[in-house]
Amino acid sequence: MKNIAGNNVSIFLYRFELRGNSIDFVLNEAIAEDMYPDIDDKMKPLVHACCETLLRYKHLSVSNTIMDGNFLVTGEFEVMLSKGLGQYFVHDEKMRLFQDAKNIADLLSEVMDRGTQEEEKGIQRNLPPIAHTPNPRKIKKGLEKLGKTKLQQAKLQWLAEGVPLRPGLRQLRPDDLPPDVTAFIGYDHRGLCYVFDHKKLGELGRIVMIKAGEQEMLMQADLCIGQESQTSAIVKKKKAIFEEVVATINACFFL
Repeated sequence: MKNIAGNNVSIFLYRFELRGNSIDFVLNEAIAEDMYPDIDDKMKPLVHACCETLLRYKHLSVSNTIMDGNFLVTGEFEVMLSKGLGQYFVHDEKMRLFQDAKNIADLLSEVMDRGTQEEEKGIQRNLPPIAHTPNPRKIKKGLEKLGKTKLQQAKLQWLAEGVPLRPGLRQLRPDDLPPDVTAFIGYDHRGLCYVFDHKKLGELGRIVMIKAGEQEMLMQADLCIGQESQTSAIVKKKKAIFEEVVATINACFFL
């Protein structure tokens, strides 16, 4: 067996496959059968984040397998993108994608190691099968946890580098947002991420703060369309409210 790069594989771990406008995560069947609930809960938000990033580049992939992760015959883990795809990524985004790909591999290695230890000790597992259908609420919580960790790391780095905040800027407050809109920390490989929800309309969109230079940040705003068409009444309502959120933040606040 060989991976995308043509290197010899000893253990296939996973691959991300293009399926129309979506991406499927294909996991090693034997590992999936031995999966532990706690590891599965940690892995699914990472898989979701990788899928979101890869979706932005799917039109540039020259193969159905857009990314795969395997243990080579040398014993090393290797993650590979579809041929030539890496050149289109911003460096920091690609490094964060690869880091999470490695984190997924580490979790899968833990499944194998834990199973081996239990077998050696004669322990018989009696766990219910894992529900492989993603739970959106649990994934959202997992992404929020990852985002908070990332934000804390960024704050520590800013402190270490002595990066000053511009005077007059203040943190966004709940009453600064339109009615029925709430904000929470999200997770995105491009940079620090903030997600905005509406009580009735669901997720409106996200704002990502992307480092564009030593002292510059680019604010990227992405409207959440979901399965709706661009011209649907729901999307138009979301767009109007989200544009209000973006304008407020762009004019007055530092997230």
